[in-house]
Amino acid sequence: MRAFHRKACLAALLFAVALGCLTSWAQEKQYALRGTLVTPMEVIANGTILIAGDKIKDLGKGIAVPTGTQVIDTGGFIYPGLIDLHDHLTWNFLPRWKPNREFANRYEWQALPEYKIVLTTPEGKVFDEGLACDTEQFAEVKTIVGGATSVVGSLNQWNLKPDKQKCIEGLARNLDFYSGLYPPNPAKPGNVEKLRNEVFPLELSEVEVSNITKALDSGALTAFVVHLAEGKPTDASAAREFRMLKARGFLRPGVSIIHGVALHQPEFSQMRDAGVGLIWSPRSNIGLYGDTTDVRAARQAGLKIALSPDWSPTGSDGMLQELKYAATWNAGQSPPVFTDAELVQMATANPAQLARVDTMIGSLKPQLFADLLVVKSRETDAYRALLHSSPGDVRLVIIGGIPAYGDQELLEKLPAGQLEALQVCGASKVLNFESESALQGSSPKTWKQTTEDLRHALNEWGLPLAQLTECPN
Repeated sequence: MRAFHRKACLAALLFAVALGCLTSWAQEKQYALRGTLVTPMEVIANGTILIAGDKIKDLGKGIAVPTGTQVIDTGGFIYPGLIDLHDHLTWNFLPRWKPNREFANRYEWQALPEYKIVLTTPEGKVFDEGLACDTEQFAEVKTIVGGATSVVGSLNQWNLKPDKQKCIEGLARNLDFYSGLYPPNPAKPGNVEKLRNEVFPLELSEVEVSNITKALDSGALTAFVVHLAEGKPTDASAAREFRMLKARGFLRPGVSIIHGVALHQPEFSQMRDAGVGLIWSPRSNIGLYGDTTDVRAARQAGLKIALSPDWSPTGSDGMLQELKYAATWNAGQSPPVFTDAELVQMATANPAQLARVDTMIGSLKPQLFADLLVVKSRETDAYRALLHSSPGDVRLVIIGGIPAYGDQELLEKLPAGQLEALQVCGASKVLNFESESALQGSSPKTWKQTTEDLRHALNEWGLPLAQLTECPN
């Protein structure tokens, strides 16, 4: 994701006065939203949140709203934007993969001919046709539809030509490449982000290990998230990865382990003592391995746990969907492992802390970026309302003070540029795709064109374009 106001400024200079006006509005104007505020540590009924530019200025019950400020009654629950610390965005345009068998570890399914036919070959061919940026943009819209405003696992900018690297900007905050949370450093052009994501940390060269260690020591990197021990809880090879990670010096503060299905209480205790976090993806784990991480033991050990969907081919389409899956799993445990409030925190405040960005996003607090999710629900409990909501229940998603997606009724009250219509589970929604188009040069694409190009490319390989979300029949 990127800071929308910066992106709009660029667009104004290059393409349209309209986007410049939008930027000016975001920087100079303020507005307020009314609803039930979920901070998420506190629930404030009939609250108001005041937004000025790209930040939260104030919030609470009965706060003073300056005269002339537009106040919008959302009729819903207002949460921090959800944070997805574990995804593989450029695969999320592909349809769901159902291998109909369980695996001992990730290396087994990655070696299947079926996996290459259904996923890796089509993904590579679509990239060859020059649609890498389209896959990124499709996935970021999918992220936003699922209630998230920040995500990790974007298209690796270093694999792109310079004229294409900008396509990672805009839409959702990409915490590993273009978050919009840090000012650019003219003295050191390149990636200014402080989070690094590694799918295969044990394959890093000794030089890379040394560079990452030095960056963590100096503060140039503050968070390092790694895939580890992904397989059945009894898989010895997956469990052995923990000892290898420790031997490489990565059992240290700032590191978070993704999956960890083959880990148990002794490893969780070591992680706690070292200040290492855990990122949990239950739907993908259970679909591939028939079981998931022993989060009860992890919680008892005192680990900080975040929830993420992994990717849509075997996990959930987005954070809201993974939250509902986790809530259903949790309700089936005796006794439940987490409270409803803890599950919501695992999608907001906890990932912000693990990513070391909790002073900027992840909570509703003054001076934090105005990344918000508004959901309508028949539930009266604020935490249940989020856990049992669906993408069709999303009324509004705001990123850096700028409306990105939601109900047309609300977005039209907040200048959002050219809006494009979407249907999500039978509900009519609109998307602000204009900031994305502005970064694409002299021939910007609309959302409709992006999806049509991807659909055509996949059709050549006998596959449909993935839905933005699975919907109940």
